Amino acid sequence: MPMFDFHPVAWIAVAIGGLLAGFIDSIAGGGGLITLPILLAVGLPPHLAIGTNKVQSVFGSGTAAWRYGRKGLIPWKKVWPGVAMSLVASVVGAWTIRQIDASFLKRALPFILLILWIYVAVKKNLGDRDSHSRIPSAVFYPAAGGIFGFYDGFLGPGTGSFWTVSQVSLAGMDLKQATAATKPSNFASNLGSLVFFLIAGQTVLLVGLVMAAGQIAGSWIGSHLVIKHQPRFIRPFFLAVVAATVLKLFWDLWF
Repeated sequence: MPMFDFHPVAWIAVAIGGLLAGFIDSIAGGGGLITLPILLAVGLPPHLAIGTNKVQSVFGSGTAAWRYGRKGLIPWKKVWPGVAMSLVASVVGAWTIRQIDASFLKRALPFILLILWIYVAVKKNLGDRDSHSRIPSAVFYPAAGGIFGFYDGFLGPGTGSFWTVSQVSLAGMDLKQATAATKPSNFASNLGSLVFFLIAGQTVLLVGLVMAAGQIAGSWIGSHLVIKHQPRFIRPFFLAVVAATVLKLFWDLWF
């Protein structure tokens, strides 16, 4: 397993980056916007940064899922098929990305997320309260788990956003419920792809664990705020994170 000797400032940056990412990710997703650039900035090559990022992601999403689950915000009977499918599909996705060229999806992704952002921004009351589901849970969660789990292992950016909006739009949840219900599946897809990256030797475990310590603290704080507030509290965070994701992806694509 690769090892790196970092300057003390780099270790501090990794821990603080994990803290900020955990806070944002537990509320609206998108923590990778913070953690991946930091891992690259402290000297990890891209293939190791991607694998190492999954280490801290597992701890962050796991902490948030545990917190939301303890407060009764996760309908486990509904979501468990999506969790199971996410775990399996993420391994398939991580394997697939090593076999084929994903450049087309990388070019299309910012446009897809931009449409998602416009949809949420225009529908002012989206997710303020729960509504009737448009697809039965027995169909929605296995299908969504397969699609989003594969995507998370294959590419990753925006997975939490796709989960949240689809559960609001198709599964009848409010934003608070959808944010909570997203985390177990996020944890499963992070775990599945992490196992693949560990076997492939694409992680720097100590760096990932230091970042995970910050991630756990940030996730605890962020999930506490979600638990205490109404669904409308999440909306500005969600829109800001998706907008930042879109801007970063467009920047990477063209510059």
